Amino acid sequence: MSDKKRAFEGNGETSIAKKPRSEFTSSNGSSTSALSGDALIAQKRAEIAAKVAAMKGNIPGLPAKPPVSAPVKSSASPSPAPGAAAPNMDDLARKVAEAKRRVAEAQTKLAVKDNPYMSMPQTGKKNKPVEPAQQGAGLKMAAHPLLLDTTPAAPQSKKDRYKPMQPKFASIKANIRNVPTPPPAPTPVPTVEIKANPYASGPSVVKDSGFEGAPKERTGRNFRFNPKGKYVQLGNQMRQENQLEALKQRIAESARKAGLDSEFETLEKNIKREPPPESEWWDAALLPNKTYDDLALGFEQLNIRGADSPVTLYIQHPIPIPAPGDKNKGGAKPLKLTTKEQKKMRKQRRQAELQDKRDRIRMGLIPPDPPKVRLSNLMKVLTSDAVQDPTRVEARVRREVAMRKHTHEKMNLERKLNDEQRREKIETKKVEEEKKGICGAVFKVKTLSDPAHRFKVRKNAEQMNLTGLCIFNPGFSMVYVEGAQKFIRQYKRLMLNRIAWTEAARPRGGEDVEIDGSDEEEGEGNGKGKARADGSAEAEGEGSVVSLEANACFLVWEGELRDRAFSSFKPRSCPTDGAAKEALGQKLAGYWDQAKNWKPEEEELF
Repeated sequence: MSDKKRAFEGNGETSIAKKPRSEFTSSNGSSTSALSGDALIAQKRAEIAAKVAAMKGNIPGLPAKPPVSAPVKSSASPSPAPGAAAPNMDDLARKVAEAKRRVAEAQTKLAVKDNPYMSMPQTGKKNKPVEPAQQGAGLKMAAHPLLLDTTPAAPQSKKDRYKPMQPKFASIKANIRNVPTPPPAPTPVPTVEIKANPYASGPSVVKDSGFEGAPKERTGRNFRFNPKGKYVQLGNQMRQENQLEALKQRIAESARKAGLDSEFETLEKNIKREPPPESEWWDAALLPNKTYDDLALGFEQLNIRGADSPVTLYIQHPIPIPAPGDKNKGGAKPLKLTTKEQKKMRKQRRQAELQDKRDRIRMGLIPPDPPKVRLSNLMKVLTSDAVQDPTRVEARVRREVAMRKHTHEKMNLERKLNDEQRREKIETKKVEEEKKGICGAVFKVKTLSDPAHRFKVRKNAEQMNLTGLCIFNPGFSMVYVEGAQKFIRQYKRLMLNRIAWTEAARPRGGEDVEIDGSDEEEGEGNGKGKARADGSAEAEGEGSVVSLEANACFLVWEGELRDRAFSSFKPRSCPTDGAAKEALGQKLAGYWDQAKNWKPEEEELF
């Protein structure tokens, strides 16, 4: 046998499942005399009665009963009758239940008296107290009564059934959620409107006094504090107004410096509208006195049914005028073929032409072509003749080759255009390009003092059929051109890319000249040539004051135009802004201000 003992189970009481070891049981576990069932029941009853008596003795206010000792009877003693034991057993069970209830009530009262924060025990159906759960040990330990949620459960509807479960611990939010729904507001009682006394100095309030003439109680005046941020808001508003006035002054000063003050004056004049006329032009023909006062005369007096009335029974259909954008619409472009497809189409076209020519020869419509004899195929074409007289045959072949060459060059000369036709063809193409639409462009050049640059700007504009104006000003130069879109694109590439604006023109007529003759004459000639070259260089150096190191050209504006404003390209020297605007005209004067105020992106950054 093992010396280990079994762990103690229970809370101080002997388990019912484990049978007590008595003197009737021997050391080896065999019972010499087993108790009968009635004797065992009697023993248990005695134990329960002893426990009840002990509990009643500990609780004040309950009568103590002496413990009843029930001696254990031997198996030899006679057992009581079964009919007499049943009533005693029911009475004893009833008394035990009553005793337990009283003990639980007494314990609850004492706990509530000691701890006022402990809630009263819950009651079940028929106002029967619900026994608290038995406290255990370890994981079976019950929670403290203060931690239990003893609030009554609110009636739950179908909508509240799927809401998240509320926590079982006490918290502010949980308490807010557990607040019961407030009762509906009572029906407002209709109040009687009290009319103010118009003759009273202040607002009159009728109180529940015996009569209306009772003296009124004086109420003290309440303090009226300014809201927070009132004066801060007023200060910010005043500062914004001052900033706006300062901004207007700066704009006016900058406009005065840029020469736009006259434009603002004209703008103010244009804002003021003229008074409406006495009659509109479309109604003047219908009114006898040309005023709308004639409407009072009646419908018969108006010029509507008369012979001179503009209103007739006929309908006038205006001639449709094509829109300006219709000219830019191009036709459908043919399908672009690849190189292989182009060769295939050319081969098929030439085969068809050759077959048509052969058919005409067979029908006798055209004579057949003479044999094309060359020196390389001489023996193949003229076999017998070449052998008999080769010199004569060779001369004939050379003569035929020269004839074919002369015929070919003659045909080319006939197809070639002369100078007049060539110029006419170029002008026709220019007109066709102009029909597609007119565009314009404005260029700003820092310095346009070099003669080579001036020549290129003017000559290219004339060759591309561009019209416009080139203005020379001490501050900068402006070039305005207008023409076909294709030529404007070419001219823009010339101004922005092709012309080297920082390179001056090469001196003309100053090259060294070599003269044939003696050494002295040659030396004198060279000396004169060098002196002429130096003199011209010095003269040009004295005349050219402006440096071309920082010279550049910029595109200020580019867009489409409706019509041309100039008939040719003209250079103009305008020392002032007013002269430049006058040269451009009223419609194009804004381009001068735009070019003057325009700066490249590099200068705007700094």
